[in-house]
Amino acid sequence: MGKKSKQSDRSAGSDAGKEKKRKKVHESPLIQQHEPTDRNNANQSSSKPRKHKHKREKSKKVLKEEEEERQLTALLFGKKMDVLDEQDDYNQEKQQSTPSDEAEEDAGLMFEIDRTGVDDPVELAESTEPTILKNDKADKQKSQDEKQIDDSDDESDNDDDETGDSDDDGPAWIDEDDEDLQVDLLETNRLRKLRKTRDETQPLRGDDLQKRLRNRYKSTMAATAQTQWARLDDDDKQEEPDKQQQNDDDDDQDDTDIQLSSQPLLQHGASSSTKRLAPNILSVVRCPDANQSDYNKAVVQAVHFHPGSDPDQPLLLTAGLDKTLRFFQVTAEGSEKVHGIHFPKLPIYSAAFLGDTGKVVVSGRRPFFYIYDSIAGKLDYIPKIAGRQERSLETCVASPDGKLIAFGGNDGYVILVDVHSKQWLANLKLNGSVRAIAFTQPNGDYLLASGSDGDVYRWDVKTRQCVERFENQDGTITSFLATSTRQHLAVGAESGVVNLYADHVRQRQLATSTTTITDGREPIKAIMNLQTSADMVRFNHDGQIMAMSSRREKNALKLLHVPTATVFSNWPTSKTPLSYVWSTDFSPQSKFLAMGNDKGKCLLYSLQHYNS
Repeated sequence: MGKKSKQSDRSAGSDAGKEKKRKKVHESPLIQQHEPTDRNNANQSSSKPRKHKHKREKSKKVLKEEEEERQLTALLFGKKMDVLDEQDDYNQEKQQSTPSDEAEEDAGLMFEIDRTGVDDPVELAESTEPTILKNDKADKQKSQDEKQIDDSDDESDNDDDETGDSDDDGPAWIDEDDEDLQVDLLETNRLRKLRKTRDETQPLRGDDLQKRLRNRYKSTMAATAQTQWARLDDDDKQEEPDKQQQNDDDDDQDDTDIQLSSQPLLQHGASSSTKRLAPNILSVVRCPDANQSDYNKAVVQAVHFHPGSDPDQPLLLTAGLDKTLRFFQVTAEGSEKVHGIHFPKLPIYSAAFLGDTGKVVVSGRRPFFYIYDSIAGKLDYIPKIAGRQERSLETCVASPDGKLIAFGGNDGYVILVDVHSKQWLANLKLNGSVRAIAFTQPNGDYLLASGSDGDVYRWDVKTRQCVERFENQDGTITSFLATSTRQHLAVGAESGVVNLYADHVRQRQLATSTTTITDGREPIKAIMNLQTSADMVRFNHDGQIMAMSSRREKNALKLLHVPTATVFSNWPTSKTPLSYVWSTDFSPQSKFLAMGNDKGKCLLYSLQHYNS
């Protein structure tokens, strides 16, 4: 019993001693951590008080982050002395810290603040002073450069103010988000038009899309867009007194020239107001139908403007298979019918003014024809052409001066008739049947004809001699001939090809030649936009526009820019209600374009280039 009690007392004493030791450890954890007595106690102290160690480490990290932020601020704003002082404090505190703490803090700093490209804070401290000095020099140099740039900008602004010119080419505002924008061109049909090739499938950046949209606008709508009000013209700027006085003197001189000129005022104004027509884009505005007050009851076979009428309100005639000839006063707001005349026995195939005399020749598939004097209201009936047995006079063309009429007769004959005497003058023979006749502009010195053989013949009207014969390169039957005041010749064929020739070159050769020219000719351009027969070809008054149409296909009409030999791309469109075009004509000064179709309507369009 005594031994057991002694053992229990020893075990109790040992337990009490252990408890005392444990209490002693818990009472001073910080002292043991900073001043460890031995290796075992140090291990015990480092393993137990973890909570206090994390708090200390967290506070140190916060301090270190704040110090690093101050260093970066000093680097950015040039506070050199503050950074050096703070860096010295940091170095002293760094020497007092333990290696394990340094490793942990360095790892945290490398993750949190790695903005200068330096991994070690010591290297950062060592490179701080020269970096700041270098940045100070760079900032000084940069400020000097900016000052020079500002001075040069001020000088350029002053120069612009003195000269009155300004740089309007740059954009007023640039959106930075456009650089990150990506647009798929295959998304919609409108964006597909912006592709340069059909194989292009890559998305476009915002700035590239802007460039393509701008180029698309310039090539399509820029010429027709009504944006003149937004442009700064030179007329808006104040002119100098000497320059203004000079302009006034020029205006007075122009007025004197007009008063001393023997030319008509209309012709003088027309020659001075002629402007070059832009290619590719044509500004066209639809007007009310010319015969809206009295539509034709059948196909409109012929439309023709009076050459000497007022360009702003020209006189227009329409005729067709309803046997009625109608006259209209045309305006952009609405046309008014003047009067009409009915021919009971003559379905009209051809009708045209005879120059500016006011007389009209009317013919059809009959051996007789009419000449109607619209001014006197007199109608002359010619039962037949003396010496000829013609059954049809539907092909009829009048000379520009209104003195001659050329009919296409049988057996390849072109019949000339004098308007004044209404008698036969001469026959002009060509191989094959006659399909197309035209007088040269503007005097009618030559007559051109072609037919089933595809050759084009030229006669001198005064001598009635054939001075030229050449083969049209298309090789098929000729369907129409047209000449312009710029001395161009257009030959339309049944294949739909329209060949454009420079006729002034051949006329110079004819002036020096005494024999018939039979060598071939090369066209300037072969226009192949029509898929069926070219049944109608017309030039406007200054020869810059050529209209060509076909009666065998719906909406088959194209306008050609003659100086560049290119077809206008913006008009007509697939939605233009042309139907089957049978006849076409331009008004004097080309302010209007009239087209007769199979529905009995005479469509009227205003050409804005000649109205401005």
